Amino acid sequence: MIPIVIVLFFGFGFALKLLHIQMNFVTSETLISAMMSLIVISLINFVNQFFSYIVDLVVTFHQKKNAANLGRHPIKFFVDNQIMLKRVTTLIWFFGSALMLYGIWLGG
Repeated sequence: MIPIVIVLFFGFGFALKLLHIQMNFVTSETLISAMMSLIVISLINFVNQFFSYIVDLVVTFHQKKNAANLGRHPIKFFVDNQIMLKRVTTLIWFFGSALMLYGIWLGG
């Protein structure tokens, strides 16, 4: 996803140059902030999907290969609360990305 954003960034800049549109400081800063926001959102989305995949993978492993120990404490908690774990980590990613986007748009 990041190479696509970089190509879009330079492609947009090249299109502006071909159309003889001069960018001032405000428009270039806004363009950079928008591209950084796309990068942050895409990376957060990727990490969230990857974490959900890992949780599903661990639960499936324990249900298939470790069925004898499903009643033990850490495994039982993890298997029983996998949806809650995914939701809590999604909230953590959301608040982290909100903080990053705040820094990109208002902190600079």
